[in-house]
Amino acid sequence: MLNTTLSSLRCPRRKKGRSRCLSPLKLHCKIQTRVGSEVFEIRSGSLECPSCTTHYPILEGVAVLVDDLRSYLLSHVKGISKRVKIDDIPKEYRREFLEARDEIESEHIEEDLEAERVNALYLMNHFLRAKGAPATGSGPSWWQPLSGEPSPWIDAWVRNYWDCGPFAKIEDWISTKAKTQNPMQVIELGCGVGGLYRQLKPFISSYLGVDGSFASISMARHLGLGVPDRSSFRVPGDLLQGPLSREVSIPVETNTSGQVDWIVGDLDSLPLREGGADLCIALNTIDMLDSPQELPKIQHSLLKEGGIAIQSCPYIWHEAVAKKLRKLLPKDIHDSARAVKWLYEQTGFKIEANEEHVPWLFFKHLRQIELYSVHIFMGKKSRSPNI
Repeated sequence: MLNTTLSSLRCPRRKKGRSRCLSPLKLHCKIQTRVGSEVFEIRSGSLECPSCTTHYPILEGVAVLVDDLRSYLLSHVKGISKRVKIDDIPKEYRREFLEARDEIESEHIEEDLEAERVNALYLMNHFLRAKGAPATGSGPSWWQPLSGEPSPWIDAWVRNYWDCGPFAKIEDWISTKAKTQNPMQVIELGCGVGGLYRQLKPFISSYLGVDGSFASISMARHLGLGVPDRSSFRVPGDLLQGPLSREVSIPVETNTSGQVDWIVGDLDSLPLREGGADLCIALNTIDMLDSPQELPKIQHSLLKEGGIAIQSCPYIWHEAVAKKLRKLLPKDIHDSARAVKWLYEQTGFKIEANEEHVPWLFFKHLRQIELYSVHIFMGKKSRSPNI
């Protein structure tokens, strides 16, 4: 964590009545490295809340700001154990952490967000591009086999649609806004491995990414700040050679401004100062929440008056969540796009731009690709919520 990030952080601890503490935090450093004139990378230390006395660890540079630290450490042991020495795990959780680490099993299809295969898929989606790739037959691109015949169908889908997803749409919207207003202060919720920052950095003044995955945040900080991480960049190829059988090169950037960082946090108890952002982005997140109506409220609270929220999602609802959402909606709304727009409008946003179907691809391996049709829109904070 950078020392300059401290002013943006607040205590996420839930108190009685489920309200957050939201007190400013105090930084305690064990190991730090200078990266700018007044900017330091805190590699080891903690954040303390003077109000409720809760401590949050900084592990290998990653600030872990979650309400239930024990549950977080045990459920994210796969990503944490590959990057953090056991002696750095808080002593009161160390024994259980070791037990959980010893029970880790490799899976053919990884499902948890700390899995290498899952993070590899997001690395591809965030950082690899099809534009400028060699023509078919003139040398393999990252989605083509090193030997054997490439799939003409996968080749066509990647070339035609890979670079046309939500990142491209957001870059287009924000680059247009940047022509008429000052550079924006940005918060991204569910930022993953941090690739969106690279596309927005010419148009913004500051950026803070928040995600629940320790591995994702560690990789985002490595790729975006140049701080150490033990990752290797391998992606799926021919599964005969293994689930991650191909090395790719992703340039690592450095940033010494102190205006860019990534932290671990939970959406339902965000560790962030409210009312300070010009732009709040939440991509492919709302259908993962038990109460989707909370996401527009969260974005509304983080924004300044007149601030911008961007939301995108393919709306793969769990039936239990969809059932609760249907009870909340007016009777004349029967599709997900209208439903989520309604939630944002009721929360106090005026929709300024809207795209119903944006392609979003995941390259699973040489013979499998997943295509999602994503709804994305941009709304301006204009009034207080109705719900």
